[in-house]
Amino acid sequence: MITATSIWGAAALIYGVFWAWYVGLKGKLSATEVEQYLLRFDALGLAPDRLENLRYFMANDDGREWFMVNLLELKSPKRESAKLLQSYSKIFLGGLLKRAGHPFFVANAQARNIENLHCEHADNWTSTGIIRYRSRRDLAEALLNTFGSDHHADKLASLEKTLAFPATASMLMGSPRVLVALGLALVAALTHIAIS
Repeated sequence: MITATSIWGAAALIYGVFWAWYVGLKGKLSATEVEQYLLRFDALGLAPDRLENLRYFMANDDGREWFMVNLLELKSPKRESAKLLQSYSKIFLGGLLKRAGHPFFVANAQARNIENLHCEHADNWTSTGIIRYRSRRDLAEALLNTFGSDHHADKLASLEKTLAFPATASMLMGSPRVLVALGLALVAALTHIAIS
């Protein structure tokens, strides 16, 4: 017989498994891990300034989720470039999803910059996307599987220019942590009502 305790217990268990996957259990990168990742990036031939930026980002790990803010301008002809970018995204985002990373916001530009301040050449964007990462460790693993790959070559061939920078949220509405909890609570409540 299904009881209220078993319903709510199952919901709590499912959410616990989801939380462990979505938030992660490994914590901050250690200094040793940072150096190991940097050695692997150096072996890929990354430029010194990019290595230094990665060092700073990983060494200042706070153990929290974060977001990559991307601005993209496709090369002409845009239709062919969009296909190349889609080919890249399918592989990259597929690998990222296994690590609880996912697109958080994707949009197409509707006009050139409305406001510019000392960035006159940073204009004419095609689209923007904000990608959620569970951890800085996950970024390192994703980049090691991307730099120098065929799908990364597709990305580079598709873009006229791009700008991407990491950010942590000071305000975040609609997090999957909340949405999944509310969804499970709703299913459990409806099941509880149905058996009562």
